[in-house]
Amino acid sequence: MSEQFFSQRLTGRSPLADLGFTQFENPFCTDPYVMAMQQLGYECWVIGIRANGVFQDATIAVIRHGRMSATLEIASLPAAARRTMFWDGVYALSKRLKVTDLIAGSFASPRFEIPPLRGEISRKNRNEYVLAIDNGDFAARLSSNHKRNIKKARAVGVTIRHSSLHPESLADHARLIGHSMDRRAARGESASTSAVDTNTHRAYLESGAGELFQVDYNGRVVSSVLLLRSPRTAYYQSAGTSPEGMDIGASPFLIHSICVELNREGVRTFNLGGAPKGSSLARFKAGFGAAEVTLCACACYVGPVWLKKLRSALRLARTDRARFWKLLSGNSYRMLVYALPTNAPMPTIPTPVGARFQPLSEGDLMTLTIDVDEPQFRQRQLDRLRRFGTSHAYGVYIGDKLAHVSWLLPPEAVALEHPMILPLDDGEAEITGCETLAKFRGRGLYAFAIQQLFQIAQNLGIRRICMKTLKDNTSSQSGILKAGLHLTGVVIVVTPPAIPCKTFVLRRFRTVS
Repeated sequence: MSEQFFSQRLTGRSPLADLGFTQFENPFCTDPYVMAMQQLGYECWVIGIRANGVFQDATIAVIRHGRMSATLEIASLPAAARRTMFWDGVYALSKRLKVTDLIAGSFASPRFEIPPLRGEISRKNRNEYVLAIDNGDFAARLSSNHKRNIKKARAVGVTIRHSSLHPESLADHARLIGHSMDRRAARGESASTSAVDTNTHRAYLESGAGELFQVDYNGRVVSSVLLLRSPRTAYYQSAGTSPEGMDIGASPFLIHSICVELNREGVRTFNLGGAPKGSSLARFKAGFGAAEVTLCACACYVGPVWLKKLRSALRLARTDRARFWKLLSGNSYRMLVYALPTNAPMPTIPTPVGARFQPLSEGDLMTLTIDVDEPQFRQRQLDRLRRFGTSHAYGVYIGDKLAHVSWLLPPEAVALEHPMILPLDDGEAEITGCETLAKFRGRGLYAFAIQQLFQIAQNLGIRRICMKTLKDNTSSQSGILKAGLHLTGVVIVVTPPAIPCKTFVLRRFRTVS
């Protein structure tokens, strides 16, 4: 079976059906969804893996063009996104379409781990709540609180509107979302403060990708839910309830009524969408008997470096004028350089309690877990791995926990750094990229790691090791001196005004005080 990445721009009213694409399980992968995106002015593509001309796994990607950006967004990643073949194809397509930003979403996705991505700037775990409704016992799984509220709503005589597209229906939906956002913000929870996107809601309804269900109480809409649909699944896209609706139990009543209707239509799964773990919204959704599913979402920058810097500069001009003018006036920083011949004596550094030093393979780096307190720690290691093409990393473990990473770079790896601070000769090496996770600081791991690398350099026949650190980084300097290295020079790095892509390096290798 010959597998390959497939991509094709979608046009016409039934583009997926014309391609033989029959993935009906996902509301984000239907012809009506594509039509809604096209109505909003987005370019739509089907991307995925095919074998012998047949789709194995695919999804929809949309391209949004801005003044200085082109964003490729995948709202719902397929299971194929666990494979490097899929991402190689996505990056090739992004390059061809001159994409600058890549958003990898996981709405209604299956559960899997996204591999480390090139240009990754953010990664987060999110939770969705998925309710199986095909066996009809969803009423038995309701929490006692939801049961009470449903009974209360019935007692006051509310009714359900399976609403057609109407300006008043959309206005009511937006108004009720605003009420819900205000309540969450008042509780100190994360809540959007931006205006409700009624254009997107209208596109969903006009294309048939979405359906609007609303609760009517005495002629007033007090609760509203917009679903995205496929023949066998539904996704809770947005919802809102007024304070009056909260008092009479309208929201649980509405969702339970939707379950009954969906079950009647043969729908098997109702995805209640995402909610921050531990929030009141998460408890509300779990109360219907929904299973919590943890998913991953990422954002990457894949455009040219100069454009990223220009965009950052313009953003600074809007938000922080002082920093913007500093950028225009140029920038410089000073680094101190330390060195020691490998035949020189070093002070004895005792092994920290429970510490274990070992090399880190490419596989070790690729499978590093994300530290909740320092989420970018792993990404920095992966960026170095991609830059150098192989691992020159070593780790200090405390028990089974990675506590510190240092890199021992030969001259050919140092030459790949930009700007290149220390040009090395044959027989020299640089210890760099030294990081101790915050929870393990203060235990002497830094100096211990330097001495271990010094011994490795001796065994490899390296005659001198070097290190550099910012002049203001006194804690780093303390660890380097403790390990026995000597200050041998200073390097000044200058970025001229308004030329962020040009850097000058001024080296002065002599002992400084």
